[in-house]
Amino acid sequence: MIEAIASNSHPAGMSLKPESMLPQEVAQAMRNEAVGHRLSLLRRAIGKSPSEMADMLDIERTYWSRFEKGRQGLSDTVAALLVIRLGVTLDWLVLGRWDKLPLDLAEKIRSLPPE
Repeated sequence: MIEAIASNSHPAGMSLKPESMLPQEVAQAMRNEAVGHRLSLLRRAIGKSPSEMADMLDIERTYWSRFEKGRQGLSDTVAALLVIRLGVTLDWLVLGRWDKLPLDLAEKIRSLPPE
């Protein structure tokens, strides 16, 4: 019964793609490459090497590298660990929104020289 209701709610052949409903700037901010850039900024702001970040999060070093280089999407678990251990916000990690990021961390990130 539920399947019949669900299948009737969308025209034949159409599937829901929630990402297509996002504003362009939000979709851009959520791209793996954009998230990876923010991870790089975070790491540099706290003065850690990529291997130190991986060790701090107790993940494989290659995972951190893939996240930071945008080759793999940031996992929910690693995102949660970054929030808990470093005080960043999911809004900043995922969407690039600075408004609720701790001021001291935001200032460190903004003062970084370009790579």
